[in-house]
Amino acid sequence: MNVRKAKIAMAVATAIVIVAAILLGVYYGVSYFSEANKLADILKTGSSYMDAGEYETAIKYYDDALNYEPESQEIRNAISYAYIKLAENNTNNAEAVEQYQKSLLYNKTNKTPYWGVANIYESLGDEDNMMISLQTGYDNTGDEAMMQKIEAVQAERARIQAEEEAAAAEEAERAAIEEAHSEALKALYDCFASEDMDAVKDMLRTEEYMDLADEVVGDNTFYYGTRTDAGLKEGKGIAVYRDGYFYYGDFSGDQRSGTGILMRAVYADSSAIGSFIYKGEWSNDKPNGTGTCTSNYYADKVGASGLTKQVITGTYTDGLENGSMTLQGTARGSGNVSYTYTSENGIAKKISDEDSGVKGQYIIAKSKDGKSNLTSDGSKRGVEGFTD
Repeated sequence: MNVRKAKIAMAVATAIVIVAAILLGVYYGVSYFSEANKLADILKTGSSYMDAGEYETAIKYYDDALNYEPESQEIRNAISYAYIKLAENNTNNAEAVEQYQKSLLYNKTNKTPYWGVANIYESLGDEDNMMISLQTGYDNTGDEAMMQKIEAVQAERARIQAEEEAAAAEEAERAAIEEAHSEALKALYDCFASEDMDAVKDMLRTEEYMDLADEVVGDNTFYYGTRTDAGLKEGKGIAVYRDGYFYYGDFSGDQRSGTGILMRAVYADSSAIGSFIYKGEWSNDKPNGTGTCTSNYYADKVGASGLTKQVITGTYTDGLENGSMTLQGTARGSGNVSYTYTSENGIAKKISDEDSGVKGQYIIAKSKDGKSNLTSDGSKRGVEGFTD
């Protein structure tokens, strides 16, 4: 009897265990399928919002889905893509950059966010942050196009830097040359101010000043003196012009105006003239008004009856003789000569039909004793450098 009861008790216990196991299996099975259904519903809803372009709402559903499948790269990719779409449709650059960066939190191997951020910074002219985005993108994706862009920017930067360095070196050289010019012109300025014209001539014939004059090209000038706040020549100053002409005197509005001295003391070895000086009135950057032209010649390069010095005084218009002119000359042989003649716009007037004694020339004045004539071939007369 006792054995039979024991067998019955054992059978009941076994049945209870089996039923419990079945019930537990059913519970977990139902639970599993219930969560899978929930996840599917969430993903389906999120995708519908994505399709409708409501990306922020889609992100919320995808984030909820991660609670069920936290390791799912597919869900993370979906969130990353949604942030990319938000950034692409955002007109606020700062917000768009933030959204691209959020997309990378879910998928750092996607090339699109790096390019998106780089393009925004490039449009803003922020190359440094553009380069950071591309370098980070290349490190995480290996995209060769990003490296090519980086290298192109680096090459352009190197080119610009080289140009800037060359320009800086050129500017430094220019400044050094200008300083040297200023020092030379200041010394000449002081010499002019002392009114020692022989000393001025000697300075102009030194290699330093001949080289300085040779550097003047076209209408360019080198200047030392006072200037306006705008940098225009104004007041007293000295300047060197092409062909070796130096001017000392007044300036106004960046032009020679007032009274001043124009001098040249270096000529070709074959030339008989040793120096030329105009001293007088100026306006509009030219000799205008009364003035005196003094020409000195080398005695051994003029004929026996030639002049070693001539001084012409009168009125000038734009550098040309214009009115009554007086010439005082020193003959090589001996004695002085004096002539008075009239010029109009640089052309000396003929006063006699007599034979001048020189082929192609006519008489424009006679000496007081009537022993000599002053002749002209009709060429324009005036201040050197202004008769062309």
